[in-house]
Amino acid sequence: MVDPPRWHVTCFYCFFRIESGRLPSLRHEIKEWMTSNEIKGLVLVAPEGINGTVSGSSEAISALKAFVRQVTGVEEIHFKDSESHVRPFRRASVDIRSEIVGMKRPDLVPDSPENHHLTPEQWHRMLDSDHPPVVIDTRNRYETLTGKFKGAIDPGLKSFSEWGDYLEQAELPRDETILIYCTGGIRCEKAILEMRTRGFDKVYQLRDGILGYLAEYPEGYFEGDCFVFDDRVALDGHLQPTDRFGICPGCGLTSGDRRECESCGRPYYVCTECAPTWPAACSKVCRDRLAQAAKRSANRR
Repeated sequence: MVDPPRWHVTCFYCFFRIESGRLPSLRHEIKEWMTSNEIKGLVLVAPEGINGTVSGSSEAISALKAFVRQVTGVEEIHFKDSESHVRPFRRASVDIRSEIVGMKRPDLVPDSPENHHLTPEQWHRMLDSDHPPVVIDTRNRYETLTGKFKGAIDPGLKSFSEWGDYLEQAELPRDETILIYCTGGIRCEKAILEMRTRGFDKVYQLRDGILGYLAEYPEGYFEGDCFVFDDRVALDGHLQPTDRFGICPGCGLTSGDRRECESCGRPYYVCTECAPTWPAACSKVCRDRLAQAAKRSANRR
């Protein structure tokens, strides 16, 4: 019999105006609440709103949803839920940022909760057509390495702030329908505004992102695994942690090359760029241990 998942996970975001002077007290309030309710994870607050991914017991997550709606004053917040046997977070963090999604465009803020959103069902139906539209992944390259929608364009972004440069250089049709998506939906809220400023009027975004789609279509048009920003690294089509990918200890990027640490014996992953020079170590600590052992061995000769 399989044990029930120990951790319940939810991610959420909400764009609403927060006065800069209120941010420190709001940060303290959220951190205190998370600590008191044994919630782990990361929450970002900024003048434009709130964004977070957290984990805890089923009861704690339910209470958190009510708490978030209360502090934001917004009822219509979409929470993307999943469960995990792997601990997603080790501590509770609440950070103040200039943006809740790093685009370096704090001037681009949605003024409506509905901005050409497609439900997972509508999205799936459009991809299932005989002539599917252009689909663009707005995530960073290290995220798309684990998986993406079938036929989707990967701009190869190193950071989301490059989105405007990509649109400037890419020869995308302005008179055809374009679909964009990301992990949970938040990046597309800004990406679509950037596209509108550049004359793309027939663009639509996937509501709740990949996570929302997989919750309804685990065997649909998303190919591979979905990268997430916690210790699970990536989720399969059923929103369960996968062991196909890990984080390279050399650079912190995604890798599917699984190896065994020569210091502690634990499995680890190393990316293509680091592989030629990174020692067989799962961490910088084990790397240093191997270097010290090699030095002692050399001194004994």
